[in-house]
Amino acid sequence: MNQLSLVGFLILAVVIATFSVQNSGEAVVKFIWWQFQSSLVIVILISTALGAIMAIFLSLPGTFRLRMRLREQAQRIATLEQQRHECETKHAKDISETR
Repeated sequence: MNQLSLVGFLILAVVIATFSVQNSGEAVVKFIWWQFQSSLVIVILISTALGAIMAIFLSLPGTFRLRMRLREQAQRIATLEQQRHECETKHAKDISETR
């Protein structure tokens, strides 16, 4: 995580915390047959956390694809470097034989 992302995350966290504290009334949350009453701060923080978790899960396939691609490219680079070294060795050997 680079520093710009960290600063952005911290600013967002402060904004969410400030919003939560300023809206600290009671809230009734209803979902299908489930219902509970809680502080609005708790509801906001839980909703934010669930949103962050969902964003992380949605970004995982792309991250795994990029890591696999990086690994494949690193292997390809190693193969090409080995082939280059072999060619240089053969070329140096050919030059020494022609002298």
